[in-house]
Formats: sequence, structure tokens, C-alpha cells
Amino acid sequence: MKKAAIIFDHDGTLVNSIDSVAFCTNMVLRQWDFHELTNEEVLDGFPYPTAERFLYHTKSDDSAEAKLMADKFYELMNGIGIEHLKVYPGVREALDVLAGYGYSMGMVTNNQGLFVRKAAAHLHYAYDLEIILGEENVRASKPAPDGILQACAGLSARPENCWYIGDTETDCNAAKAAGLKSGAVTWGVHSEEQLRACGADEVFRTPAEMAGFFIRLDAGNKR
Repeated sequence: MKKAAIIFDHDGTLVNSIDSVAFCTNMVLRQWDFHELTNEEVLDGFPYPTAERFLYHTKSDDSAEAKLMADKFYELMNGIGIEHLKVYPGVREALDVLAGYGYSMGMVTNNQGLFVRKAAAHLHYAYDLEIILGEENVRASKPAPDGILQACAGLSARPENCWYIGDTETDCNAAKAAGLKSGAVTWGVHSEEQLRACGADEVFRTPAEMAGFFIRLDAGNKR
């Protein structure tokens, strides 16, 4: 049986970005004379692509303004924001182990792809990922399946042989829509109970547990 390919989300899955995202979001909101948000309020907007997230936060329908806000946000994230991103403990090691077992890996995120590729290089885990797709690289962002299916094609893998790993209901729904099995991680912002309620096929409490699961899966496929 062909080895599974593994595709990851970014925020809350590989990278702890909430402090950076909240800081840069609030800088943008202040510049446009909107009130600041708590980290929890910023997290509520994470399922959306960036311009849509600013529409959500500002309760506005001005798409042109939201696009300008999103552009300013990424200008800030590519500067001061990127310095405060943190890879979750154990993630780099897990990716290295999975790469060593021959897994093809990629990333699909509702963030700007240009920024996330820069962040992955800055945080020294980009070398394990064969494809990284952001909101500007796909026809429709999650929960639509487009980006995940595009990543599967880029990895030369059938969807039924792939897993999508994320930390939200949006990630689980996108995986299902694309015909992938879904894994959900609890080291982000959601509890195990919330993630199991989303219908994730597997829930992982640590990166080491996740890596161990795929090592066992590989061993089982070789029997």
C-alpha cells in the first residue's frame, strides 16, 4: 500500500502565532480607528482568510477596506510579527521523524502563502515540507477542499492516501470535503472534546504521539 502523505495547517498546528497575530491585528485596527480585540476575539476569526477576518472583526461589508487592512497586516507580520512566532515544542522533531520514514508532507493554510513560506524558513522547518499553499495560491480557502486537493496533486498522492492535520472544525470539514482522513491536535487552542465533536478521525495530544501514530501506520501498511 502506498505510504500516506500528510498535509498540515499552520496556526495552532505547527506554529503558535496568536500573540503575533493579535498584536499585528490590533495595530491595523487602531490605524483604521477600530477598537482593539482580546486574543480570544482574534482567535474567533482564525477560520477565515485574512481579508474576511477583518470583515468579521470590524462587522463591516467594505471588502476594499478589508483588503487594505489585510495587506497592512501582512506588512507588519513580515516585519515585527515574524520574530515572535514559535514552533510548538516537539513539532520540528516530529516532522524530521516523519520525513525520515519517507512521508511526503505539505501545508495548506488560510494565511498568505508568501508569509507562511517565509515563516517556515525563518523557523527552520520548511525543509520537511514539499509544498506550502496559502490563500492567494488556491481558488477557494478552507473549508473548501480546493487547497488540500491541490496539495495532494502537488505531492503526487491520492486524497484517500492523505491525512490533513489541523486544530479547528474548519480543518476537519475541509479534510472531509477533500476526501482525506483528518487529524486534530490539542496543543493549539481547542480541547480534545471539541475536536472529537468535529468528527476528526484521530486526535493527537502531542507531536510525539502524532509521529508515533504515523510510524505505526507505516508499519501496518508494510505487512
